[in-house]
Amino acid sequence: MNIEIKKRFMKSWEKHFPGSELPIACFYSDELNNVEFPNAPKPNSKGYTCIFSQIAPVKKGRARAFNMENLGCFGNFLPFGFDTEVTEEAKNYVCNVERTKKSYAHVDSMYEHRPLKQAPAKYLCV
Repeated sequence: MNIEIKKRFMKSWEKHFPGSELPIACFYSDELNNVEFPNAPKPNSKGYTCIFSQIAPVKKGRARAFNMENLGCFGNFLPFGFDTEVTEEAKNYVCNVERTKKSYAHVDSMYEHRPLKQAPAKYLCV
Protein backbone atom coordinates (compact mmCIF):
# COMPACT_ATOMS: atom_id res chain seq x y z
CA MET A 1 0.00 0.00 0.00
CA ASN A 2 1.20 3.47 -0.79
CA ILE A 3 2.22 4.99 2.57
CA GLU A 4 0.88 8.43 1.63
CA ILE A 5 -2.56 7.00 0.89
CA LYS A 6 -2.46 5.19 4.23
CA LYS A 7 -1.49 8.37 6.11
CA ARG A 8 -4.20 10.40 4.38
CA PHE A 9 -6.81 7.75 5.15
CA MET A 10 -5.79 7.50 8.81
CA LYS A 11 -5.96 11.28 9.20
CA SER A 12 -9.41 11.48 7.55
CA TRP A 13 -10.71 8.53 9.57
CA GLU A 14 -9.70 10.10 12.86
CA LYS A 15 -11.19 13.45 11.79
CA HIS A 16 -14.58 12.01 10.83
CA PHE A 17 -14.78 9.06 13.24
CA PRO A 18 -12.71 10.06 16.29
CA GLY A 19 -12.02 7.16 18.63
CA SER A 20 -13.68 4.60 16.34
CA GLU A 21 -12.02 1.34 15.34
CA LEU A 22 -10.69 1.16 11.81
CA PRO A 23 -12.95 -0.55 9.26
CA ILE A 24 -12.25 -4.06 8.05
CA ALA A 25 -11.54 -4.15 4.31
CA CYS A 26 -12.30 -7.14 2.10
CA PHE A 27 -11.18 -7.95 -1.42
CA TYR A 28 -11.04 -10.92 -3.76
CA SER A 29 -7.75 -12.37 -4.98
CA ASP A 30 -6.40 -15.45 -6.71
CA GLU A 31 -3.20 -15.16 -4.68
CA LEU A 32 -2.82 -15.46 -0.93
CA ASN A 33 0.19 -13.08 -0.74
CA ASN A 34 1.03 -13.96 2.88
CA VAL A 35 -2.63 -13.88 3.94
CA GLU A 36 -3.37 -16.86 6.16
CA PHE A 37 -5.80 -19.43 4.77
CA PRO A 38 -7.10 -20.97 7.99
CA ASN A 39 -8.18 -24.58 8.18
CA ALA A 40 -11.87 -25.33 8.04
CA PRO A 41 -13.36 -23.98 11.28
CA LYS A 42 -14.48 -26.35 13.97
CA PRO A 43 -18.28 -26.41 13.99
CA ASN A 44 -20.13 -25.01 16.97
CA SER A 45 -22.70 -27.11 18.79
CA LYS A 46 -25.17 -26.76 15.89
CA GLY A 47 -22.58 -27.91 13.35
CA TYR A 48 -21.95 -24.54 11.68
CA THR A 49 -19.36 -21.77 11.98
CA CYS A 50 -19.83 -18.25 10.61
CA ILE A 51 -17.13 -16.13 8.94
CA PHE A 52 -17.92 -13.36 11.41
CA SER A 53 -16.75 -15.57 14.26
CA GLN A 54 -13.35 -15.58 12.53
CA ILE A 55 -12.95 -11.78 12.57
CA ALA A 56 -11.18 -11.55 15.96
CA PRO A 57 -7.72 -12.38 14.49
CA VAL A 58 -8.31 -9.81 11.73
CA LYS A 59 -9.00 -7.12 14.31
CA LYS A 60 -5.64 -8.04 15.86
CA GLY A 61 -3.91 -7.39 12.52
CA ARG A 62 -3.75 -10.94 11.11
CA ALA A 63 -5.29 -11.10 7.63
CA ARG A 64 -7.39 -14.12 6.66
CA ALA A 65 -8.56 -15.63 3.37
CA PHE A 66 -11.72 -17.65 2.83
CA ASN A 67 -13.47 -19.73 0.19
CA MET A 68 -15.86 -22.70 0.25
CA GLU A 69 -13.13 -24.93 1.67
CA ASN A 70 -12.95 -23.12 4.99
CA LEU A 71 -16.27 -21.29 5.31
CA GLY A 72 -18.42 -23.41 7.56
CA CYS A 73 -21.81 -21.82 7.01
CA PHE A 74 -24.33 -21.92 4.16
CA GLY A 75 -25.19 -18.29 4.94
CA ASN A 76 -21.75 -17.23 3.64
CA PHE A 77 -21.56 -19.11 0.36
CA LEU A 78 -24.19 -17.13 -1.57
CA PRO A 79 -23.49 -13.52 -0.52
CA PHE A 80 -19.73 -13.93 -1.03
CA GLY A 81 -20.19 -15.54 -4.45
CA PHE A 82 -18.79 -18.99 -3.68
CA ASP A 83 -22.09 -20.61 -4.62
CA THR A 84 -24.55 -19.33 -7.19
CA GLU A 85 -27.54 -21.60 -6.65
CA VAL A 86 -30.15 -20.90 -3.99
CA THR A 87 -30.90 -24.44 -2.82
CA GLU A 88 -33.61 -25.66 -0.45
CA GLU A 89 -30.82 -26.46 2.01
CA ALA A 90 -29.55 -22.86 1.89
CA LYS A 91 -33.08 -21.46 2.27
CA ASN A 92 -33.73 -23.75 5.22
CA TYR A 93 -30.49 -22.66 6.87
CA VAL A 94 -31.12 -18.92 6.39
CA CYS A 95 -34.79 -19.13 7.48
CA ASN A 96 -34.83 -21.84 10.14
CA VAL A 97 -31.31 -21.98 11.59
CA GLU A 98 -29.93 -18.44 11.32
CA ARG A 99 -33.43 -16.95 11.17
CA THR A 100 -32.16 -13.95 9.22
CA LYS A 101 -35.07 -14.17 6.76
CA LYS A 102 -38.71 -14.83 7.63
CA SER A 103 -39.55 -17.15 4.75
CA TYR A 104 -38.27 -18.88 1.66
CA ALA A 105 -40.15 -16.22 -0.33
CA HIS A 106 -38.02 -13.53 1.31
CA VAL A 107 -34.86 -15.38 0.28
CA ASP A 108 -36.14 -15.75 -3.29
CA SER A 109 -37.08 -12.07 -3.40
CA MET A 110 -33.68 -11.01 -2.08
CA TYR A 111 -31.84 -12.80 -4.86
CA GLU A 112 -34.41 -11.84 -7.49
CA HIS A 113 -33.64 -8.17 -6.80
CA ARG A 114 -29.91 -8.72 -6.34
CA PRO A 115 -28.89 -11.55 -8.65
CA LEU A 116 -26.14 -13.84 -7.47
CA LYS A 117 -22.69 -13.31 -8.92
CA GLN A 118 -19.76 -15.68 -8.98
CA ALA A 119 -16.85 -14.55 -6.79
CA PRO A 120 -14.36 -12.77 -9.10
CA ALA A 121 -11.39 -14.65 -7.65
CA LYS A 122 -10.53 -17.76 -5.64
CA TYR A 123 -10.27 -16.11 -2.21
CA LEU A 124 -12.09 -13.51 -0.17
CA CYS A 125 -9.31 -11.76 1.76
CA VAL A 126 -10.19 -9.97 4.97
